[in-house]
Amino acid sequence: MADADVKSEAKAETSGANVEELLLQLSLAQSLAEERLDLLMRCRADLDNVMKRTAREKADNVKYASEKLICKLLPVLDSLEAAAKHDEGSKGLYLQLLSILSGEGLMPIEAKGMSFDPYRHEALYQVETEGLEEGTVAEELQKGYIFNSHVIRFSKVSVAKR
Repeated sequence: MADADVKSEAKAETSGANVEELLLQLSLAQSLAEERLDLLMRCRADLDNVMKRTAREKADNVKYASEKLICKLLPVLDSLEAAAKHDEGSKGLYLQLLSILSGEGLMPIEAKGMSFDPYRHEALYQVETEGLEEGTVAEELQKGYIFNSHVIRFSKVSVAKR
């Protein structure tokens, strides 16, 4: 009987060691699974961010696709505006072209009489005036334009000083 007791005791120790080893392996496997799940979730978040950024860039590309053409047409618009001051037919052409370009997102920048804004105006020089406050645009020398909330040409202005 003593022999049987030793064998069952040895089996209990062996099975206890196996259980501990299995628990350790299970713990390692769970830790690896959590690590891989975390990595997978990070990769998914990165992919989502790339997809969102790509969609934003595509929308911006579509929004600003005609910017080059509009920039090339600005001198024509300037010439028509100058001619419109002297000729009614030219004024009609100027207003028609401005209307078409406005439909594409082009807006003239208001300058004369406005407070000088370095984000919209380019000051070429200062003039002394009595009727305007210091820092006010006294004269617009070349009209500036905004295309889809983005300044594509600054207004060239003179600024009042005292």
